[in-house]
Amino acid sequence: MSGRTISDIIIDAHSLDEDRSALFRRVSVDAVLGHDATTALLIDDFERRGLSIWDKSKVLLTNDHFAPPATAERADISNKFLGWARGLDMPNLMLDKGICHQLLVEHRLCQPGGLIVGADSHTIMAGAVNTCATGMGATDILFTLATGTTWLRLPPTIAVRFTGALPPESGGRDIVLELLRVLGEGGAQYRSLEFHDETSTRLPQDDRFAISNMAVEIGAKFGVFAADEVTEAHCRDRDGLGPGEPLLGTPVRPDADAGYERVIELDLTDLTARVAKPWSPGNVVPVAELEPTEITSAFLGSCASGRLADIRDAAEEVAGKRVHPNVRFVVIPASVEVFKQALRAGYVEVLTEAGAQFNHSSCGACGGIDKGVLGAADVCVSSSNRNFRGRMGHWDSRTYLASPRTVARAALRGAITPDLYREAQ
Repeated sequence: MSGRTISDIIIDAHSLDEDRSALFRRVSVDAVLGHDATTALLIDDFERRGLSIWDKSKVLLTNDHFAPPATAERADISNKFLGWARGLDMPNLMLDKGICHQLLVEHRLCQPGGLIVGADSHTIMAGAVNTCATGMGATDILFTLATGTTWLRLPPTIAVRFTGALPPESGGRDIVLELLRVLGEGGAQYRSLEFHDETSTRLPQDDRFAISNMAVEIGAKFGVFAADEVTEAHCRDRDGLGPGEPLLGTPVRPDADAGYERVIELDLTDLTARVAKPWSPGNVVPVAELEPTEITSAFLGSCASGRLADIRDAAEEVAGKRVHPNVRFVVIPASVEVFKQALRAGYVEVLTEAGAQFNHSSCGACGGIDKGVLGAADVCVSSSNRNFRGRMGHWDSRTYLASPRTVARAALRGAITPDLYREAQ
């Protein structure tokens, strides 16, 4: 019998069933994540059934989809959610602090070896800190809020080994787009994608967040990184731990003889910038193979790529230059904390001097909600995670997914072109 993968080990550690051979396992969870748009859907049932929260300290809630609300209807949804959370005196209600997935990984609730569920598919992003995290529907989240448990089927695991050294112009977004090209949309359906960083320089934490975030675009149940020194350093810094203090979580690595459905090795040494063309995150090509296309909009943000390193990369590209006059360049940091860090680093000034405009930390343009929604004639290059028809606005608009560095270069050029990385701006 083969050894256990990371998701096997974490599910076993949280299992409440004596029969470890059962197809579905009842498990305890370490945290539940919820936001205004989806949590509002379960409130009526919660109150009608007279339920209570199993452990308020393990629930993180935020208003990120409608922050601030752009319509009266969305204001009513937001107020319903906030009134419910305040009425229950929820201790981890993060009011107007940013996107729920970013707030989760900034919080001590998110620890190595943990099991987390959330009312949004991109909850999977927490896998970047060696956590098994997954999104569920409102009904499943209602049950978990009341019991602290859920059911999971042990997923088969695909191991992905990153080797080589990533070129300076490429990043985590290019890596996960390449993985989407290899596996396709749904190519890891109800699998655990287990990431192993065997690169010579190690992938920075922000790149890992980008990779885990878009694992769900490949259909994965989990997108979890094997614990290493990068994981430990991130958690120590975030949690304010000294060198001798133990981590709050339990880092997990797979057994030496772990059984994988498939093993993929990605040598990053020659990985160039990647772009996903409309209308699928899996429609990926190298930038160098793109047909020249004029753009009207550039978007840097979302839970996929709105972190400090992303804003830094864009600032490096636009420093001392001007955004093309035909392009609206919208920047939405993933959280207020990220925005403050970008302010202190001078990136906000650099980007605004170049012609970019910053908006409040929220889901905003990514979901076609507000703060940069696309019209019928708009063509957008975006660091968000989905480019389905109508995702960012009008059905006839077109969105190209790319890294923050590519977004910035296209904003300067006024187009996405095959020579975007071959010519000096």
